[in-house]
Amino acid sequence: MNTPKHPKIVLLKGNGPITINSEMMELIAITLSHGMIGLPLKDLRAEKVYIVDDMQRFWDIHKQIKDKPCCFLYCEQGLDEADLQRITAETIEHV
Repeated sequence: MNTPKHPKIVLLKGNGPITINSEMMELIAITLSHGMIGLPLKDLRAEKVYIVDDMQRFWDIHKQIKDKPCCFLYCEQGLDEADLQRITAETIEHV
């Protein structure tokens, strides 16, 4: 029996506007109030996305990278090619 593939949960924080799962939001307000937000990755649009592979680095990455606007993304399970196809950005970097 085939089990449906669910989207991976990603953690997001940053300082710019994004559209995630067809909903627009301003990351700076979420980051300042809550530290980050966790959502299923169905689709993500942002100007600049930094994919962070280490949870500890994810918490501190804003101290090293001060680009504006940008979105920092962390996924516990890692991202495969299908996940990366769900991200639309001018720049996508692994850090």
